[in-house]
Amino acid sequence: MITFHNAQYPLSKYLTVSIPDLRLHDHSLVVLLGQNGSGKSAIARALSGEIALGSGEAPQNLRVELVSFEKQQALFEADYEMRNSDALTAEEEQGILVKQLFSDSDLKALNEAIVAFGIARLLDRPIRTLSGGEGRKVLLVKALSSIPDLLVLDTPFDALDVESRQSLLEVIDYIHRNYTVPIVLIVNRPDEIPEEIEALGLISHLSITKLGPRAEMEADPEAQALLFCTSLPNVELPPTPQQFALLALRDDVIVDLKDINITYDRPIFKHLNFKVQKGEHWQIVGPNGAGKSTLLSLITGDNPLVYANDVTVFGMKRGSGESIWDVKRYYGVVSGQLHLDYRVSAPVINVILSGLYDSIGLYQQPKGDELRIARMWLKLIGLEQDEKTSFKSLSFGQQRLLLIARAMIKNPPLLILDEPLQGLDASARALVKAFLSYIMKNGHTSVLFVSHHKEDAPDGITNILTFVPRGTEYDIVQERLAAPKDEQA
Repeated sequence: MITFHNAQYPLSKYLTVSIPDLRLHDHSLVVLLGQNGSGKSAIARALSGEIALGSGEAPQNLRVELVSFEKQQALFEADYEMRNSDALTAEEEQGILVKQLFSDSDLKALNEAIVAFGIARLLDRPIRTLSGGEGRKVLLVKALSSIPDLLVLDTPFDALDVESRQSLLEVIDYIHRNYTVPIVLIVNRPDEIPEEIEALGLISHLSITKLGPRAEMEADPEAQALLFCTSLPNVELPPTPQQFALLALRDDVIVDLKDINITYDRPIFKHLNFKVQKGEHWQIVGPNGAGKSTLLSLITGDNPLVYANDVTVFGMKRGSGESIWDVKRYYGVVSGQLHLDYRVSAPVINVILSGLYDSIGLYQQPKGDELRIARMWLKLIGLEQDEKTSFKSLSFGQQRLLLIARAMIKNPPLLILDEPLQGLDASARALVKAFLSYIMKNGHTSVLFVSHHKEDAPDGITNILTFVPRGTEYDIVQERLAAPKDEQA
């Protein structure tokens, strides 16, 4: 048995993580819930031994595997540091390969996990080329194949497509039934809770505050509020700082991709044509690795193959002499890659202000109007008391909310949202959907919205682009949705 009793883990002079009473038997499966900022990731780190025990009872010298966004970010940072040293060898220039992560894995468990998540084709890929969902799958395979004494999964379903989420539920159930390793699973959504669990618990103020049988806890009002949020709040978004108000675009076509051809280990796009017009709001749907992020990277110009293709955004053809700043000023973006790249230890207020300047970090002195509107956004997302707090010290969900506000502060003509609701609890997801519904109804912003959850789509979507599997490739289907009856009238 693994026992935590009155375990206290000092985070700082004023903050302590607390695990009052948690007993894990062989085959235990415990699920924990918590609001953004409640301390979910800190609890996960304490359970995994990443935070030193200050007092109380807790197991020592356990082999613990933790899967989390922070682990994924650390892996990408290690790869970045390897590829940016002064004297690169050929291996260092290539970066970390997926297969190198499994050098200490149990071969039988590794093969089972590779099959379960379908990552055999990724083994020879550099990790920097993985999508967010593919990266999460690789970390899960690494954790499952190490056969640890304790498995801690911190929101592991984030960034996974529908099929992969179902596979993960089946894998967790398989481990629960067939392996003695106990599992602690932290989730944000009701459909991420496996059928057979030993206990359901709540996290609040850096502590596991409630823990009990599933039926009892699901009837708890606090747990229901964490899992379900059926109504959207009424919101009115702040104005754009006057000096950043953009002139209206003269052309009705915001994005124009013509005859796009891209091939990596397989053809991604073959003769793709794609347009986004003013007033359109697109939902982009497809499995992990289908090409959704590649499509968005062509629009933002972050894909080097943009210059080998016919790509026009905001009336500017890429490669015609425009600067990246000419284009960046017209769009706001939220993505897993941006989140991974935002490594600076900037104060919260600087992060949101950096959206006005399209930079990671703030390198200009903000004016009074900018500060006033940035503070309006912080109040709207519940971070007004954290203005001077370091971005890195926020929870994943709080960071994601802040990056969403950063993308929206300049009220751009195009908002590119690649899985924006990852890591958000039910109330935060409802808040962001309310933001998007507001701008779709009242603003001049067009939206490109990617999500693996149908229920995440805001009201106002006008078009859908779907990657449909066909063998090892994908057909791309584009359709216009019928307007609501009140709009047709």
